[in-house]
Amino acid sequence: MEIEIFTLSDFAQDNQSKLTIVGTFDSIQAKQFPCVHPSCSIATRLRFSAKESGNHEFKLRLIDANGKEMIQPIEGNIHISPPNNGQLTSINIVANFAQLKFDKPGRYSFELFIDGEWKSGLPLFLHKTA
Repeated sequence: MEIEIFTLSDFAQDNQSKLTIVGTFDSIQAKQFPCVHPSCSIATRLRFSAKESGNHEFKLRLIDANGKEMIQPIEGNIHISPPNNGQLTSINIVANFAQLKFDKPGRYSFELFIDGEWKSGLPLFLHKTA
């Protein structure tokens, strides 16, 4: 399995296997804390080989600098069918978030797990502005 895309954005959508991503970012500025970010999306595109056909579990977590989960993890199953042409199979996973609350400035992370194994992490930096 290869991760082709794993990014935080203002908006993402999967439309018939076509992935749309608008406005990727890795930091948020706020005048005061706690702060609430109105909306954002995680866009993920995974590519599987024929030998990886079958069912796979995924989990997406948002954690703070201490490893504490900020939200309920997003979990699901994906089924990869064997390709009939010997090519690799791609799958998109989009998670949309609304009203994410951050108690203090610092580093947060979105973490991606496939079949129970950590595969990648995305940092999100929260900064206090004057």
